[in-house]
Amino acid sequence: MENPIKKSEFKFINFLISRSELIRIPKGKEQDEYDISIVPSGLIAKKNKIFQLTLQVQVSEKNERFKASVEAVGFFQFPDDVNKDLLTTFFYTNAPAILFPYVRAYISSLTALSGMEAVNLPTINLTSKELQEQLINNTIEEN
Repeated sequence: MENPIKKSEFKFINFLISRSELIRIPKGKEQDEYDISIVPSGLIAKKNKIFQLTLQVQVSEKNERFKASVEAVGFFQFPDDVNKDLLTTFFYTNAPAILFPYVRAYISSLTALSGMEAVNLPTINLTSKELQEQLINNTIEEN
């Protein structure tokens, strides 16, 4: 039985970390419980066929010995003739799930190089309706 794999019309091009701040206080043992806040926003550039996703991620430890603030920007390409409903799914569901692991890896690498124990954030389900609605409301379109 053949199981054909269909290529996506939506392509992840690249990402960059546009801003980051790290605060660590080397007193006592750091905990593994973190408060994580994610504020998404998007830009749909129809002329260039690019979706630009920005994730502003705030992470703080319960005992406040660690705080990180990272702004990551992901760039995604889409074709002109793609189904609008499918494109909406890609923008508001898949794009954050694709970009967030890069933010996790960045925070882990940065903290590992800071001379203290690496901070490894848990995986997060970014397909929640609340996050999608927030991204929809924070997305602008330009021609």
